[in-house]
This record gives sequence, C-alpha cells and structure tokens, in this order.
Amino acid sequence: MSALLSIFVLGTIWGAIYSLIAVGFTLILGVAGIVNLAHGAFYMIGAYLAYTFMSILKLNVVLSALLAVAGVAVIGMILDQVGIRPFRENHAYQVVLTLIFGQTFCRQVIYAIYGAHGKSVQNFINGDIELAGMYISYQKLLIICAAIIVVSLLWIFIKKTKIGKSISAVEQNKVASILMGIRYERVYMITMGISAALAAFAGVLASPIIEAEPGMSSFPLFKAFAIVVIGGLGSMGGAIIVSLLLAYSETAVSYLLSANYADMVYLTVMILILVVRPTGILKAGRMN
Repeated sequence: MSALLSIFVLGTIWGAIYSLIAVGFTLILGVAGIVNLAHGAFYMIGAYLAYTFMSILKLNVVLSALLAVAGVAVIGMILDQVGIRPFRENHAYQVVLTLIFGQTFCRQVIYAIYGAHGKSVQNFINGDIELAGMYISYQKLLIICAAIIVVSLLWIFIKKTKIGKSISAVEQNKVASILMGIRYERVYMITMGISAALAAFAGVLASPIIEAEPGMSSFPLFKAFAIVVIGGLGSMGGAIIVSLLLAYSETAVSYLLSANYADMVYLTVMILILVVRPTGILKAGRMN
C-alpha cells in the first residue's frame, strides 16, 4: 500500500510539472507550427528568476513567482517578434535559432551570472501532512494544485475569451482567420508568451524540490517533445494524459526497479508510437 501511495503521489507531482511543460510546447507547435527548442530554457530561466527574486532580493513568494513567469513570457514574445517573425515560413531557421538560443546562449548567460553550481530555492510553503503513514510536504501539494488551476484557467481562456478564440481559429485555419480580420502575427506573439510562461511556471514550481542549475534546460525539452509525439501534435488533452501516464510509469520503474531505467520508459513508448500510430494517441492538429 505504501509503495502504491508513493508512486501515486510522486507520479502526480511530476505529472503536474510535465503537463505545464508539455501543454506550453504543444500550444506553440499547434498554433504557429514552431518546434521551439528554447522551451527548456524558459523552464530553466523561470527557476533561476524564482531564486533571484526570492533568495537574493527577498521578495514575497507570490510576487516572485509572478515576476518570474511574466519575465519569461516577455522573453518568449521578444524571441518570437525579433528572431522568428522575419523568417516565419523558414522552419529550418526556427529550429536552429531556438536551439542556439535555448541550449547555448541562455546556458552561457546563466553560467556567467550564477556560476556552474546549482542554486537552492526555499519552499513556498512549509509543513507537511500525513497520509496513510506517508508524509507529504505542502510544497508538493501546492505544485499539484497550482498546475491544475493554471491548466484549467488556460482552457477557459482558450475557449471563452476573444483572444483565446482567435488563437484557436488561427490553429484551425490560418487563411480563414485572416479573412475574418484576425491579426495572426499578434496571435503568434501572444501564444509564444503563454507557452513560455507555462514552461517558466513549471520551473518556478519545481525549483524548491530540485536545484536550479544550467543543465536543467535539456530535461524538459526532451520530455515535452516525447509527450507531444505520444499524445498527438497540437493536442492539449493528449499532452495532459500522456504527462500523467509517463510520470506514473517513470516513478513506478524508479521505485520498483532502478532510477537508471526511468528514461527508458518515454524513449521506448515514443518509438512504439512513431511506428504504430504516428499521429499520437489523440488526433493531431487540433487543440482539444
């Protein structure tokens, strides 16, 4: 019973983090067709900004989180408008640009400012709760609750607001949306900002349970890419479902076998999906 509970709790925590990362990745991919290889860098920068605002500047926890997420959203929108917009139709250029920006430039900036050693971020909330003999920190419960709230708000935003409906329209049919008067470049910029903000928020939430360090940008990028492939390109529902299933599977393998085998889970499943069902478990090409 304790083993199952541990797998469930830890799997849910990492599933929540994976969901934020993957939903942001699939959002910009589905709407603008951008394979954003800087997505992992947004996660990393979010964690480092949380450290900066909380541990160095000693700001309020909520304010620190908001500033970190907003800062990365602005970086994402600048990258879209300055770097990607002039070559919007050149997908090879976009891949190279986001790869260099995310995996080289941002890492070097982090090295220069913070050094090579990891930085610990304090818990946003202290204390723990006992559940069936297992102690779960309030910080980990906060991660789960915050991820659920943010993803739910994003769904409401996409479905109910004018800007959200514009994003959905561009994703479904760019030409028709232009004829309806939708400014698609503005939609792309906003979508990139939201995508970056989701990755940053995942980094902010994860920063108290893992150290912020320069190499952390690779992990979310690989996971997001695998989740999107398995769940279906552009499918938000598929991204969430696969995030949870992947997190539970990895946690179970780590707990019952060895942590050395955990990464084999998503790699194996991704290969099988590409061979058997290349479109993913849910229909690709629609935000659902």
